[in-house]
Amino acid sequence: MQTLEEYCRRFKQADAIWPDLPMAADERQQWWERWLADRDATGCWDDLRRLLPQLLLQPGIDVRSSDAYQRLVMRGEPAQAEDLKHAPVLRDPSGITITIAQHPTGAVPVLTFRNQEDFMLAVRCLAHRCEAVPIQPTVHAQAISGLIHWGLIRELGVQARCQILLLHRSPYASLSVETIPGELPMERWLDLSQTWRLEHELTHIACRRLVGEMRINLYDEIVADAMGMTAALGYFDADLFRRGLGLSIEGVPATEARAHVYVSTLEPSQHQQAFELTLQRAGELEKLLKEQRWPGHSMALLGRLVRGQLTQPLTEAAGVELVSEA
Repeated sequence: MQTLEEYCRRFKQADAIWPDLPMAADERQQWWERWLADRDATGCWDDLRRLLPQLLLQPGIDVRSSDAYQRLVMRGEPAQAEDLKHAPVLRDPSGITITIAQHPTGAVPVLTFRNQEDFMLAVRCLAHRCEAVPIQPTVHAQAISGLIHWGLIRELGVQARCQILLLHRSPYASLSVETIPGELPMERWLDLSQTWRLEHELTHIACRRLVGEMRINLYDEIVADAMGMTAALGYFDADLFRRGLGLSIEGVPATEARAHVYVSTLEPSQHQQAFELTLQRAGELEKLLKEQRWPGHSMALLGRLVRGQLTQPLTEAAGVELVSEA
């Protein structure tokens, strides 16, 4: 368990000078672009399973030790008729799409599911090596890296690995449409939720590339939600951020709150203080953006955010312009 001081430290490379942005497309991005150019983004499930054979295996206990896992995933052997017969079946085959999300720090392939059970299946197969782990119903996104992907391996070499985002189309953080200003139609809220969710996850990935790490803690959620909310709604609302985490106005989490996920490594006696600090920083951020003392949605905003930390107020001194954008 971490102390509050350890938990609240700055990003490892918070003061690093960033490369010129946008970054050039790497070999993996180029591979995905070529592959998708020849396919219908809504009908690629079977092709994708040949490249990521983890998706051919029904999640269970210690599946990674099975003969099928060793053949299909570890050695990249073609699937046999028996493998296909026992492969998991999507509940909504027409509700899956694959796209490439562009970002200044590099594009990322994104697999989006309309059905939550299909999303959870993919998370178990890809993020948990086919283990039947429990997944909270409030989880609607998963960033995964280091995946064995036989298309990349065969073309780019044995060390090549896949990074991919999995998204479930649903209200962001399970927030009801009534909590969003403007009396939005549900379909519009779902569209905005996907923008928010995608930008949130891309921000985590960008943090790893620019400041050395992608952490699962409360400050990182402020950073990612600031980028996601401003991309989707055009502003940052501290109260909406609080509701999304499942915290009361006093910083007390509900039983099923998302906030619990982000303090799993922190000493339990320090949880309440961390929640209260999070709400303080979120309130400061809303004020800085509303008063236009900080830049709105942009990599410049991210540059400010990654120089802060949970135990220090966000001020004008928390960051400088670190980026150039073509």
